[in-house]
Amino acid sequence: MTTVSGMSSEAAQRLRNLAEFWGPRMAAAATDADLVKVVFDRAKAAAKRAQRNGDPTAMHELAKALDAWASAMEEREAKRQSRNGA
Repeated sequence: MTTVSGMSSEAAQRLRNLAEFWGPRMAAAATDADLVKVVFDRAKAAAKRAQRNGDPTAMHELAKALDAWASAMEEREAKRQSRNGA
């Protein structure tokens, strides 16, 4: 059976289960650093699951997304330092 969103009820249930698993962990994070750890674990788990389910590029895609984020942050910091004369 397919739901309105185009996914099976089983797939929708898996997403609800994941939300029930990760949501409380994210909400319980006491600091932003703790939240990053939880979200990183979630992303890594999703990539591993995707690889097990036949997507051999999932972990590489995660690495590329993290690299892009880190590069953007490094560039932003470099621009801030140059404006501040540091």
